Amino acid sequence: MKLLDKILLWVQSALALVLGLFLLILCLVPRLSWLEQTPVRLLVGALTLVSMGCVFWLHGRRIARKHAEAALVTDGENGNAYVSLSVICDMARRIALECEGIKTCKARAVNTGDGVDLELSLNLYAGVAVAPLAGMLQERLKTRIFEMTGIRIGKVSILVETAKEGKAPGQQSQLPDRVK
Repeated sequence: MKLLDKILLWVQSALALVLGLFLLILCLVPRLSWLEQTPVRLLVGALTLVSMGCVFWLHGRRIARKHAEAALVTDGENGNAYVSLSVICDMARRIALECEGIKTCKARAVNTGDGVDLELSLNLYAGVAVAPLAGMLQERLKTRIFEMTGIRIGKVSILVETAKEGKAPGQQSQLPDRVK
């Protein structure tokens, strides 16, 4: 959640809370003649409940947004543990850049509820065989991220954007033996 979103959420919550408290005080003051009428009291009470409900709803949305931006690692009696999707993206980038033939990598992770799907955009060096590299990378990402976090990786979508001229560090044309 960005800083501006946090500030707006805090301001909305504070306004709803102040309005709710003001209306609650109005309901409790018996000396005001216009508040002695039953319909007015009911309206003020309803507005109080609505404004207090807004506070809880806004904070519930904030918590739900945090959970959508992370993946569940463990769910135990002592609480839950989550890993941010940005951490999973960083892991995916590092794992991809370890593979021969990949020059740059951009990663995006999507929480699916029971795991995470990855979307990678790759820039390769010229002459790299795409199909074997993509298959090996998909397998490696699923295995290594699960070993490090315990999070299951579902789909790994790979988009090769460009094949750059130049030589990869080391031997670019040689992929690991299990891919050949």
